Amino acid sequence: MSNGRSYLSELVRINDALSWSPEGAASFVDAVAILRDVMGARIAPAYLLNASEDLLVLVSDDEQRALLGESFASMPAHEHIREPWVNPEEWPVSAADHLHDEAWALLPDDFKEWFGESGVVASLHADDRHLGAVLLCFDGPFTLTDEQRDFLAAAGRILGNAVCRWQFTGRERELGALEERRRLSDELHADLSQQVAALGLHVGLTKLDVTERDLARLGDDVGNLDAMVETLKRTLRHQMLGLRADAEILEGVFLDQMRNLVDRFAQQFAITTSFEADECADCIPHTIAAQLARVLREALANVQQHSRASHVAVRLRCSQTRIRLEVQDNGTGFDPARILDSRLGIKIMTERMHQLDGSIHFSPGPGGGTLLVAEAPVRAIDHAGIPAELGAS
Repeated sequence: MSNGRSYLSELVRINDALSWSPEGAASFVDAVAILRDVMGARIAPAYLLNASEDLLVLVSDDEQRALLGESFASMPAHEHIREPWVNPEEWPVSAADHLHDEAWALLPDDFKEWFGESGVVASLHADDRHLGAVLLCFDGPFTLTDEQRDFLAAAGRILGNAVCRWQFTGRERELGALEERRRLSDELHADLSQQVAALGLHVGLTKLDVTERDLARLGDDVGNLDAMVETLKRTLRHQMLGLRADAEILEGVFLDQMRNLVDRFAQQFAITTSFEADECADCIPHTIAAQLARVLREALANVQQHSRASHVAVRLRCSQTRIRLEVQDNGTGFDPARILDSRLGIKIMTERMHQLDGSIHFSPGPGGGTLLVAEAPVRAIDHAGIPAELGAS
């Protein structure tokens, strides 16, 4: 292929191959196959960042997946998402231009074995976010021309926009599920209170029938009580399933999980961090702990994507009546009045805290940047849940 018009027609083919629905993974693989054929690559596996942005996950056809093997079904993001392979302009990068650089030496040997010294990294990006890459692998030497660089950069934007749209739709569904869960939870609590009140009333009626020795009515009373107890058991079972779902968010000690989130963030994005927590933090009720872990994960993702910060401080404060999470960065900051209604991640964090009867606030940090404060009361219903330290008896 030797002219810009031909490359333009292939970009149109790539765009037309994509299905704009969240179930479009197969169409994504088809679009990447067009990219591979246009470039004449032997293989072109695509890797996308997962939700927590600590792993690059393979999205490919069965043939390429089998060729790479199970060990490359995913790769640690911090080993690959660094310059020059990822650059602010999101231009494609040829390994041949960096064989004598430290960046090449730092790549894992088993990765370099199949990627090759002539491999090309074509970044996928949208809205100033790096989303992953297509790795073009060639038989023998390969020189990337300026025309091909332009083509790969444009293809990376097209593929990145598709991925970004799927992710956005998925987050909208997540927010919808949260709101529905909140509605059902409110209905469940109201229903539970009504059932307990009705059960108490029928116990009182049964006592009257015992006093009057009305055996016929007593038989009916026992039947009614039995049915009401079964209904109450089903309601409680549904509530416990919700608590179990929260329990599965965290494995082990809550504070260890929060530290791990912060440490992985620092390692992956080369942003220094600090973590402080009160001693009572490991006694946080699990219903609160599960949501705070989600809020922290979302907050760190926002810092990485939008703030241009070099340091993040995370603080966890607690008392017998309130829990407070603070996430402070030294980045560019933002205008909460202008941004809050447009960022879906912020809406999701807000909904999570509302489910705890809590709140979330954003303000300028004391030395610049942004301070996030998520605060929740410790309610009686929270103490009825599973303790945050799962290993405790």
